[in-house]
Amino acid sequence: MYDERIICYASVAVLIPILCLLTRLAYILPAANNPSNSGVSDITSIIDGKKNVNIMILLGSGGHTGEMLRLIESIEWKYFTRTWVLSSTDKSSLSKVQEVERSLLTAKKEEPKYLMVPRARNINEGLLSSIKSTLISFISISLAIIRLPVLPSILLLNGPGTSVPLAYFIFLLKFLGLCKTRIVFIESLARVNSLSLSGILLLPISDRFIVQWPYLSQKYKRAEYYGILV
Repeated sequence: MYDERIICYASVAVLIPILCLLTRLAYILPAANNPSNSGVSDITSIIDGKKNVNIMILLGSGGHTGEMLRLIESIEWKYFTRTWVLSSTDKSSLSKVQEVERSLLTAKKEEPKYLMVPRARNINEGLLSSIKSTLISFISISLAIIRLPVLPSILLLNGPGTSVPLAYFIFLLKFLGLCKTRIVFIESLARVNSLSLSGILLLPISDRFIVQWPYLSQKYKRAEYYGILV
């Protein structure tokens, strides 16, 4: 009888924390619904842009960088402070975003922040090697973000591999109640019939998940479609 009581108490002690964690997870996971597309006209509408918010934007090099810079052309930057996340080896994207920053004419110019982190996965990288590089990227991203004086209000992503560790670390902070960052993922224009691997992994945790082809919004319940945005 004594042993049975110990087992019973131990089981309850283990199950209650697990139940609390699962309840918390269910509470913060974005609701599985399809928002109405009425009134949506540009990226500012999609990210629910408001005054005096901090937006963190990941530039993924090459085509991803080009698409992202086209996506954000219509943003009224005077309402945002900016944190750019780039691969530590991506000098081209850094040069392009610095050019964008120089061209900004805002009523109250805020100095942007740049986070240079290791790339999560290189092109044609093997599975084992990509797992290692993703872990290194996650650790590096974690250390960089916790040093920020203010965590972002919005995280804007469009598909490069580094978006996965970045978004999941932000989601971990949300789980712990340390931030309320809205994760907005916009799938690449190149993804016509299926989501990218990054998209599949980020679909459950993204507050807004945007695709640029109607078929994808029909195939994936949480995907929102507003036409081609780039």
